[in-house]
Amino acid sequence: MGDNMFNRKFSSNIRRKKRMIILTIILLVVFLSTGYAAFTTNLGINGTLNVSKYDQTLYGVLKKAVNKGYAREYTGEHQDSISGNGTEKIYYWYAPNNSSGDSIANEILDKNNVIFADYCWQMIRTTDTGGVKMIYNGEAENGQCLNNRSNHVGYYDLGTTTLSSTYYYGTNYEYSKANNLFTLTGTTTGSIREHYYTCKGIYESDTCSQLYYVLSQDNGTSYNVFTLNNNVNYSIIGKGRYNYNISNPTFNSYTYNNIYKLENYNNRYSIRSGNNTTNSFGYYYYSNTVDYGNITSDKYTLINPQTISSLADPTELIGKYVYAHSGNNPTAEIFYIIGVNGTQVYYYTLTNGRLDASMVIGNSYTNNGNGTYTINSPTTVTYEEWYNGDYSNYKNKYICDGTSATCTNIRYSYYVGVDYYDYWGTEHTYKFSDALNYNNGTYSLAGDIVTLWDLVNDQSIVANHRYTCLNNTGICSIVNYIHSYNSSNYIRLVKLEEVTSIEDALHNMLAGDGNNPIESPIKQGIDAWYKKNLTMNSGFLEDAIFCNDRYIRSLGNWDPSGPITYSTSTNLRFKADGGVSGNLACANETDRYSVGNTKAKLTYPIAIPTYQEMYLLSSNIVRLAGSEYVIDRPVYFSDRYAIFTEAANNGALYSSNSNESVGIRPVISLAPGTKYDEGNGSMDYPYVIYGDA
Repeated sequence: MGDNMFNRKFSSNIRRKKRMIILTIILLVVFLSTGYAAFTTNLGINGTLNVSKYDQTLYGVLKKAVNKGYAREYTGEHQDSISGNGTEKIYYWYAPNNSSGDSIANEILDKNNVIFADYCWQMIRTTDTGGVKMIYNGEAENGQCLNNRSNHVGYYDLGTTTLSSTYYYGTNYEYSKANNLFTLTGTTTGSIREHYYTCKGIYESDTCSQLYYVLSQDNGTSYNVFTLNNNVNYSIIGKGRYNYNISNPTFNSYTYNNIYKLENYNNRYSIRSGNNTTNSFGYYYYSNTVDYGNITSDKYTLINPQTISSLADPTELIGKYVYAHSGNNPTAEIFYIIGVNGTQVYYYTLTNGRLDASMVIGNSYTNNGNGTYTINSPTTVTYEEWYNGDYSNYKNKYICDGTSATCTNIRYSYYVGVDYYDYWGTEHTYKFSDALNYNNGTYSLAGDIVTLWDLVNDQSIVANHRYTCLNNTGICSIVNYIHSYNSSNYIRLVKLEEVTSIEDALHNMLAGDGNNPIESPIKQGIDAWYKKNLTMNSGFLEDAIFCNDRYIRSLGNWDPSGPITYSTSTNLRFKADGGVSGNLACANETDRYSVGNTKAKLTYPIAIPTYQEMYLLSSNIVRLAGSEYVIDRPVYFSDRYAIFTEAANNGALYSSNSNESVGIRPVISLAPGTKYDEGNGSMDYPYVIYGDA
C-alpha cells in the first residue's frame, strides 16, 4: 500500500476515535428504528458519515444503479470465466448516445469511480461470476479522480536502443516528481537483464529523466525496450501499438498464433528516375558515346565525358549517356536520357552491356519452343518515342528489349505511364493450380495446372487457380496463395508452410490449437506495468475472460472460390464489423484471453477493454478519457492492412491501422464480493478499497 494511502487511512482513524461516542449513539438510533443487520455505517476520509444498506459491494453499486436509471441488465449470451458456470446477473452502465442522454452520462462519470491500489479506475460492468470489470483512469491525486489531473510516468512505444553491460540495471525504480528524475531500486546489477530497468548510467546511483525497460535482445548490442518518462496523459499507462507489421490479419490481436506473410508479386519495369538538373544531377558526367567492357572490364566507360552543368540547355541531354554517380569513373550500369521536363530528367538504366535504348512491340508472339519468343508483326520503338508519343498505344502489347524481335525475356505490358510500364515477364512459365498435394514438407501443384501466361490472356481463370510455387516445376517447400489481384500494379500472395490450404492457414492464425504465444507490444507494456504496480494486489482480482473476438463474418479474398480482384467488399471481416456489436459471447476458445486458458493465456489477469463492453456503454461521454485509447476488437483485414478499434478523444469508436500508436487503458476484474471501504463513487470522493486480499 502506498504512503499516500496509508497517511490518509491513518488520519481517518484518528477522526474515527474522536467521534466514537457520537457514532455509537447514531448506531443505536439506527438499530432501534430499522432492525438488526439492515444497515451498516462507515466514516469516510472526508469526515462524513456514510450509512448504507448491508450490501456494500461494488457489484451491488451497479445493481442498484439499474433502479436509478444509470445502468441496465444484460440478458444476452455471455461467458466471463473459463469454466463457464457463472450464474450472477450482469449489469452495465448505460446512457443514450444523444443530447438527452448527456446528463445521464455525466452523472455516471461521477458515480463509477474507484480507487484501487492507489490508482483511479472506472467501473464498466459486472461479470456473471459476481465480479466487477474496471478500466484504468490514472493516478489518484489527493484521494480524488478528477479529470484535470496532471501527466504522470508511463510507457512509450516499443523500440530499440543500444545497451551495454557497463550500465546498471534494476528490478524496480522510484520517480521523484520534485526533480523529474528516475532512480533504480530493488535488485541491481551491472549486466544486461531482461525485464530490468536502466538509466543507461555506469553508476548504480545514476539518475535519469528517461528510463528504459528491457524486454529482449534485438540484434547484437541492440535491445527491444520501452521508454518511460513523465509526459503521459493521466488516463493512460502509456502508448503502444498492436504490431509494427500490418500485413497479416492476425496482427490486430492482443496475442496471436501462426503468421503467414503476405507479399507483393510486382513486376514494375521502370524506365525513368527524376533528378534536378541544376543541383544533384548537375555535376554528373555525360557523353554522346559509351564503351562497355573494352576499356574497363564489365563496366561502362564514357568517351570524352563532360559535366551536365556545362550544358546551356538541359534538353541537349536527350539521347546522351550519363554515369550512374556524380564521379568520372566507369560504372556497372549507365543512364540513357530519354526526356527532360523542366528540371526533371528521365532516363533508362542500361545494364549487362546493353547500349541501345529501344524495344520491339507487337500484338502477338510465337513460342519458339527453345526458351525464346518472337514478336509477330514487330514495331521498333525507342524510349524517346515512348516518352514523347502516345504511350497509351503500348498497353496490352508484347515486348522484347533491344532491336531484335526474338528474345528470351518477352514481356506483356498491362499498365503503362509516360515513363514506365508494368508487365508480366519471363515468369509466364510459372505454374498455377486449383489444388495442392503436400508430403513431408514439400508441395506439388495438383488438379488443373495453368501458367501465368494463361492467366494474362484469360484473367477469368485466376479466381480458381490460386496456388503457385512461383516456378515452372510446380514443386516447392513454401507455396503461395493468390490473395488479391490489382491490375494496376501487383498480385498479392500469402506464403503458406506446413498447411494444405488457405482455409487451414486461416484456422491456424485465428482459431487453431496454438496458445497465442506471440505477444503484441501492447500486452508487453501492460504486463510490465502490472508487474510493478498491481502484483501485491492480485488477490483482489478474478481471472475473468477478455474477449478478442476473431470470429470470421466474411472471408472475402481468403475464400478460394470467391472473388480475387481487390475491392473493399472483398476484405476479411470479423464479427464486430457489421455483426452483433454488443454481444458478450466469445465464439472461439482461442479468443478468450485468461490466465487459466492455455489456448489464449494471459500472464496476469489484466488486458484491454473489449469492443462489446465499450459498445454497451452507448454514450461517447461515458467512454471518453483525456486521450484516445485502444479497444480489443479486430475489424477487418484488407489486402494489406490489419484494422482494429480505438476510442477517440471524444469517446467515439472508430477503426485504425494496427501499427498506429495509441493510448493504453488496462482493464481488470475485481473478485466477487469485493467491498469498498468508503466513498460515494464521485470523482472527488471515489469508492476506496483498503485492506488485504
